[in-house]
Amino acid sequence: MMDDLHRLAAQHRDLLTLLDRDAALRDALELVTSDGQIAWIGEPDGAGTVMLRHTRGDLTGQLRNLRVPSGLGLTGKVHQSALPSWVDDYFRASTITHTFDEQIQAERVTRLLAVPVVWDDQVLGVLAVGARDDGVFGDRAVARANDVADRVALAVAVAERARLAREVAVYEERSRLAAQLHDTVGALLFAIGSSVTGLTETAEGDPELAAGLERLRQQTAQASMALRDSLRALHASPSALALSVTLQGDCAAFSDRTGVPAELIILDDPPDLPPSRTEVLVAAVREALLNIEKHAQASAVVVTISRHQAGGITVAVTDDGTGLPTAHAPGLGLTTTGDAVARVGGALHLSSDPQGGTMVRIELPC
Repeated sequence: MMDDLHRLAAQHRDLLTLLDRDAALRDALELVTSDGQIAWIGEPDGAGTVMLRHTRGDLTGQLRNLRVPSGLGLTGKVHQSALPSWVDDYFRASTITHTFDEQIQAERVTRLLAVPVVWDDQVLGVLAVGARDDGVFGDRAVARANDVADRVALAVAVAERARLAREVAVYEERSRLAAQLHDTVGALLFAIGSSVTGLTETAEGDPELAAGLERLRQQTAQASMALRDSLRALHASPSALALSVTLQGDCAAFSDRTGVPAELIILDDPPDLPPSRTEVLVAAVREALLNIEKHAQASAVVVTISRHQAGGITVAVTDDGTGLPTAHAPGLGLTTTGDAVARVGGALHLSSDPQGGTMVRIELPC
């Protein structure tokens, strides 16, 4: 009996670990690291790059949250090719770019193995294992890394499905609440407004009563407007609402870092976007904010969300900084971001006012 309970408890822990994406990724890294080794998992961040969000065994922290463009370094190479690859002498290897030699050298890594994390023929990331001693990666090491990468892929897929299930449940509950509010509070406010309008017509001989009824009419109108805004938010799909929340958080983080106010203005309700396009959009906004932080010397930033006529979304990031020089050429970050936007059918436009101020406009189809 006790053995059965212990087995059930272990299965329950395993299930909870699968549902907790970050916990599953940490456990996976623990499986491939031993004394003197380092490992990381890079996940696509939507701008043609891989973000090293999870690391284990690092010495300096330089690899944490490092953005690796697809094709660069061993991690970027594996992300692009979707095939395992390794180098037994990292700094002499001619099969990879050496874009990140500084970080690899700081971590004292001498050889590196990377395998793709794949689910349903989609590359979800890259698992990399680095060793700090001389030697070679054999078949057993590659097979072990592939097994762990399969575990990571399963964890990511299960966690994503669980997230979608939660979103659907939340959306259904919000829709129910929206319908209930519309039928009760909305109907009540409409009745109050109609009654006030009728009473106003009979109060012309009493200025004080007429003024009081006018205030009541205005308050009712304001309450009706607030209710409409709430119903619109409740009817918004979880993904559309999440986009606004994410961009609001990015604006707040920018202001906290720089002291420059950044405001998000939602001109139209965001349309539903596939997760891949949402990721690209968020990454593009973050890149624009990063460029403002580094170069613009701005005193204010505004991020706007609107629908465009062709049936899609437009997000504009505008600052009042020094503007761009006449011979300005986009850097690697903005170029990579523009390429990522183009790959999902969108366009990125950069414009600057000679008197100062710059706008980055990202247009994406639904």
